[in-house]
Amino acid sequence: MMRRAACVLVGAVLLTGCARTLEEQAHDLLQRRVESVHEHYLDARARDPLSTGAAALESLDPYGDALASSADGNGIRLLDDVGASVSETEGWKPTTTTASLGTCVEVLITAGEGGDDRGTVRTEAVECPAGTDVVGDDNHPVSALTTDLDGFSADVPEPPYDPPVCISGELCTEGGG
Repeated sequence: MMRRAACVLVGAVLLTGCARTLEEQAHDLLQRRVESVHEHYLDARARDPLSTGAAALESLDPYGDALASSADGNGIRLLDDVGASVSETEGWKPTTTTASLGTCVEVLITAGEGGDDRGTVRTEAVECPAGTDVVGDDNHPVSALTTDLDGFSADVPEPPYDPPVCISGELCTEGGG
């Protein structure tokens, strides 16, 4: 009997202890999105590690989506906004509760010395410029901003393998045909 009561108690603690608030879920989603921004710029730089100045900016932000960008010497700075929204619907008369959180992300890209050194990409959450409207998943401005997020830094990797595309009837050297 004592063993059964202990199992029920442990099960109840696990069920209630694992419940995370919407704010915590929004924070975790925002953290993953900041990491995704970092991975995006790391991949973009790996595909074009030698460009500098305006050519590098064009390669990294071809549509001009960044809030701000600059290139000087061997460094590139981009400022992006990132938002996340999490919703929960409950009750017999459904009510929806939403938590949204946003941040601005500064991405610093430095050029390498050549050879195996292709440079680095560093990403961190920073204060948003005054008047910045960070939008969540529901296309509404987020209810709060934060900089309490992990930053990321990594060396630019080798470019991913990009196999040639062969059109039927052409001579292909690497499969296809």
